[in-house]
Amino acid sequence: MTERGQRRIAAVIAAFNPDDDLLANAAAIRAQVDELVVVDDCSADPAAAGIFARLQQQGVKVLAMPRNSGIAAALNRGVEELEATTAPEFILTFDQDSLPVAGYVDNALASYDLATAAGRRVGFVSAESFSGHRVPALGKSDGLAEAFDPMQSGFFIPVSTFAAIGRFESGFFIDCVDSEFTARARAAGYSVLIGAGCAVDHRLGARLPATLFGRPLRLKGSALSFNYYSPFRMYYIVRNGTTLIRRYWRRNPSWLLRRLVEESKAQLLRFAFSPDRGSLAIAAWHGFLDSSRGREGQISNELVNRFRAR
Repeated sequence: MTERGQRRIAAVIAAFNPDDDLLANAAAIRAQVDELVVVDDCSADPAAAGIFARLQQQGVKVLAMPRNSGIAAALNRGVEELEATTAPEFILTFDQDSLPVAGYVDNALASYDLATAAGRRVGFVSAESFSGHRVPALGKSDGLAEAFDPMQSGFFIPVSTFAAIGRFESGFFIDCVDSEFTARARAAGYSVLIGAGCAVDHRLGARLPATLFGRPLRLKGSALSFNYYSPFRMYYIVRNGTTLIRRYWRRNPSWLLRRLVEESKAQLLRFAFSPDRGSLAIAAWHGFLDSSRGREGQISNELVNRFRAR
């Protein structure tokens, strides 16, 4: 047990083809919770087997998905296992490349307790920052900041929230899983809080410079850059983002509009300056079409082969 008395807290990490960083991240998380489960989402890298074996030697429970099912399904499998075996009051969810600061769990619990004492219905508590980048807020009241559209890694979720609104949307596979859970929590009348002092060191994706005729572009004296995503990720971002709008635009139009504006600014840079912007445009178009058709789950093999052929 932790020093929190009878308030049991557990965590789940979704993993796919992890490297050795998972060992250190898992150790840091395990030191702060009563139970940790790592879910292997059918990793294909032969080296991953050794990493999972070392985790098991260290006393971490590793669950194997029968097929690659995406981060939402992997997290749900871990939540299911923890609820059945540990019966925690709270469950944290993490990506494999996230390292929380010491005291993360205590800080998240303190924010939760402060909010509930003030009469707030808390759906979950998110991280305050990722690798020094602060999580954008919607506003602040009673000393508590409401998160805008937080990343899933570091979610501190009461099990009662899962009971009330369900688990993560497995049909999204990857991308917008956190946004959909946030939208669903808010639609049910819950607050989504930023946890004061809840910092995560998170491996950010590839960042590319914006160039024109081989020369870097600058904005207000700083080099302009953007987060690059592959065509596969672009498909999920557009498909799931479109589905998110279709599901929630009636219930929270202002939040969705702000999210769409922020996402559009990032997408404009990707489509303008990515080296494979033609493939990105094709992926985005198919993502939009598949959303309108109600398609979910993993991207089709036909599209995968089409991207590889370009």
